[in-house]
Amino acid sequence: MTHNTSFSNIECFECGNLRSLLWCSLCETETFIRNFHRWTSGNTMIDQVIQHTQRHASNDVGYLEWIPFENFDLIEYRARGAFSIVYSGIWLEGPRRNWDEENEEWLRNGPTKCALKRIENSNQMSREYLNNIMRNHQCLQGRFVVDCFGITRDPTGCYMFVTSLCEENLYQYIDKVMGYLRWEDIVKILYEIIKGLKRIHDNGLYHGNLHGGNLLIEDKPEGVSIRISDIGLHGPADKTASVIYGVLPYVAPEVLKGNEYTQASDIYSFGIIMWTLSTCMRPFCRVPHDLCLAKNICNGLRPEIINSTPKVYSTLMERCWYQDPNKRPKVTELRDILSHWVTAIYDNSISNLLNAANNDRITSENIIFVNRTIHHNAVYNSRLVNFQSLHEDGD
Repeated sequence: MTHNTSFSNIECFECGNLRSLLWCSLCETETFIRNFHRWTSGNTMIDQVIQHTQRHASNDVGYLEWIPFENFDLIEYRARGAFSIVYSGIWLEGPRRNWDEENEEWLRNGPTKCALKRIENSNQMSREYLNNIMRNHQCLQGRFVVDCFGITRDPTGCYMFVTSLCEENLYQYIDKVMGYLRWEDIVKILYEIIKGLKRIHDNGLYHGNLHGGNLLIEDKPEGVSIRISDIGLHGPADKTASVIYGVLPYVAPEVLKGNEYTQASDIYSFGIIMWTLSTCMRPFCRVPHDLCLAKNICNGLRPEIINSTPKVYSTLMERCWYQDPNKRPKVTELRDILSHWVTAIYDNSISNLLNAANNDRITSENIIFVNRTIHHNAVYNSRLVNFQSLHEDGD
């Protein structure tokens, strides 16, 4: 093999083409195809999805694997979602991550703790559900997203997605810190979220169900890291293309009116996430999530901005949840603004602004945290969002 000082210009020993340090698309694709006959999920359509990701993988994190269930141990129940049950377990082989340059082969990480997302009614997966996975396969692993490594099938016949394990979502993290988040921390969290969302949008895609429950936290000694989950995996397994699933307070008004979901609809959801972090509360938590709330959102209702919110923050937040989707900022602009805020965090001008706002939060957050009751009909799990009367009223 001919080596080059640039990682992007290394000659592949097998085919002679240039490859990245760890990936030759031609050789890897041929290897995947040669091994297709060695495995099956037991479902032709699922086999086709996995094979599609392997045929079109452009790097070492752009594909799914079929993982036999016997490769997992110490499986434990974690939580129930609207359309799935989440378990944790040990993947004995672990994902392949390291390239053995001497032996020209991939080495696996070995025993790796992971999450197993058991999909209800997975034997009835619709073509639309599987097509959505194929559309999003380039964003299923990598920076700022929760890695989805592959698919397995439990002894009962239910299919499970194998993902990296994060211990808590954004709501649980906020509850744990008892509402005390400094504005500097909020800005850094938002910056990671927007970088993940930019990665999705840069691939010509949208998330479609962005909310606090799909933002997962890795709380490490060096600080909090946040990742976007459920990219292409939300909603029931038997869903059709014509229906929308989501968490009502995060769903953009144009979507509630029956219009197609767009990248601008993700930006609206991001604006509501900004509010969630600024108040340490769930949006519209004191009212039922019903047709009345949906109608009010379509008429311009937004969560109330608390007094301690810095003006630059509230201005950007309001731009994100603007009624007209064409007037919302693009993801690149948001990334640039938040990047500037992060860079300037310790600059006198922005630090003085944020520190003054932090002092205002001490009293207001105590009041909010003590009194933040959640209405029994306020639902923060994804569910069918279908208000036909709003469709008829829409423009």
